[in-house]
Amino acid sequence: RTPDEDFSILLEAALMYDRRVAATLGEEDSMDEGQLWIDIKNGKQFDYPRLLFVITGKGPDRKKYEEQIKRLKLRRVAFRTMWLASEDYPLLLGSADLGVSLHTSSSGLDLPMKVVDMFGCGLPVCAASFSCIEELVKVNRNGLLFSTSSELADELMMLFK
Repeated sequence: RTPDEDFSILLEAALMYDRRVAATLGEEDSMDEGQLWIDIKNGKQFDYPRLLFVITGKGPDRKKYEEQIKRLKLRRVAFRTMWLASEDYPLLLGSADLGVSLHTSSSGLDLPMKVVDMFGCGLPVCAASFSCIEELVKVNRNGLLFSTSSELADELMMLFK
């Protein structure tokens, strides 16, 4: 994580995804998470999958965001934070369905190398929009752009239905 990334956008989008899926499926907030796992184990099909976000790195605000994640009480979204050896990073990317880049570039000129890494592993990307990101992310070809947490949540809903 760098000062050019705002993880609160991802946390808010995850919360929105969690609540929107529950509303779409007619679930109540009081629904037992254990029952959800039983339903999944028994082969019940859902229109929207549970999402796992893996946040890599050891930025200065990692502990702060880990504490915020614990307080979110999400049922259909989980987060894991980890530091990976450089040789393990492409393996993680290759096993993912979607990459999310929160990089916005304080100068407006530098492109996020993590998006290049994601593309190198054949991973589509949802990226925070800023002045030169369209040099990398071609909307509807190799990814999507978002400016707000709500837009990112919309993209997650659309992509994972």
